[in-house]
Amino acid sequence: MRLLLLALAAPLILAACDVASSTSTTQSPAGGYTLEVRAVEGVQTYIVTAPDGRRTASTAAEGTSRLLDAGQIERLGAAEPLSSEPEPEVFGLRLPGVDISVSADEDNPDGDSATVHINAGGRTVHVDAEDGGPGDDDDRANVMITGASESDARGFINDAEHLSDDVKQQMLTAVGL
Repeated sequence: MRLLLLALAAPLILAACDVASSTSTTQSPAGGYTLEVRAVEGVQTYIVTAPDGRRTASTAAEGTSRLLDAGQIERLGAAEPLSSEPEPEVFGLRLPGVDISVSADEDNPDGDSATVHINAGGRTVHVDAEDGGPGDDDDRANVMITGASESDARGFINDAEHLSDDVKQQMLTAVGL
């Protein structure tokens, strides 16, 4: 499970550590977009917040997707931690300009939840995942990327494979992309 989570987080690590990465402990933001994916019981929710505060969100489930209105977006609130108890850190790497932390239950090699937090190059990536058992329908995950550039935000929306082209275009328009 942990290896799977680290493998899933690898592209996010690479995205967070681009050429513009700083080698000092003070980092300037790479961009101002916040990108989120929340997956709960087969439903994916994609949320994009622009630097000026404009927000858009959509959900996808069972082959269909739809844009959320302002009231629905507001009701989403902040992502709740999936675990009621924080897990101990099992891996940490702290270098100038880079902070990587992985938390999980190290006493359980088949642990069903983990949290990965990466701060590099003015971006942060936070992954909180929980395996609910066999199959994907009961798995849960929250992924948040902050400090994303305009290009990153555009790619995030366009690469969301569960969203229809129409919903993707509506999301891009809603945040001025």
